[in-house]
Amino acid sequence: MKSVWAALLVAVLTAPAAYAKADYHGLPPAGAAAQGATLVAVCAACHGSNGISVSPAYPNLAGQHYNYILKQLENFRSGARKNAIMSTMAMTIPPSKDHANLKDIAAYFSRLSPMSAHLASPAAAASQQIELGRTIYDRGVAGKDIPSCAACHGLGGEGNGPMAIPVLAGQHAAYVLTQLEQFASGVRHNSPGHVMHSIARAMNAAQEAAIAAYVRQLDPATVLGIGPKDFPAYARTLAPAGTAGRKAAGTPTSSATGAAGAGAAAH
Repeated sequence: MKSVWAALLVAVLTAPAAYAKADYHGLPPAGAAAQGATLVAVCAACHGSNGISVSPAYPNLAGQHYNYILKQLENFRSGARKNAIMSTMAMTIPPSKDHANLKDIAAYFSRLSPMSAHLASPAAAASQQIELGRTIYDRGVAGKDIPSCAACHGLGGEGNGPMAIPVLAGQHAAYVLTQLEQFASGVRHNSPGHVMHSIARAMNAAQEAAIAAYVRQLDPATVLGIGPKDFPAYARTLAPAGTAGRKAAGTPTSSATGAAGAGAAAH
């Protein structure tokens, strides 16, 4: 257990040097989300124009962190992450100076209403499985090298924008399960410090399925606690007086592209 926690700590502390570029720790460029709206027609075929995918095999991107989406797009392009569909799709995005097109697409999806807001009828799962998932997610599994998922992804599954750690709340169970299996097998290996490889490899099939089922129905708004529930909400607390209610330049304003944190920040 100590070895995984040590690796987790090192990965979080050294992530900027290990893989992150300067703009992974900032906000998307002004107008990026509006520009991204003109580039996502092909993306929407699988991920939905509102960021909610048409199949549980494809990830929801609505409200996913800007930094995380940007990193994944760059990883697909570089080969650091491989997928039969996305490795090809990422290469079809027209080249642009300083990866502006990738940033615009990431900004667009990050500003949509969060995926957990679309949980009116989540897929049913046995309460026993949900409780197992909750226990592992909140506390980990002592003596099995499985730390708490909440340590990085937050108790509400809201992720960590500046560290490019993804939102999990409201994500499709089938997609989450596939990612855990791919981390465990080594097919996917682009988490900082390979932390997810170590954690997923320590899980058995029942634990993986339980985690996937739990985060699918997780809603940050229902998790007890005080203070901001996600990075956009936190960023709004830092806004100068009188600016908190303003929309960032270029932020979509229609109901289909309502922003989670439109006033100040994005992932």
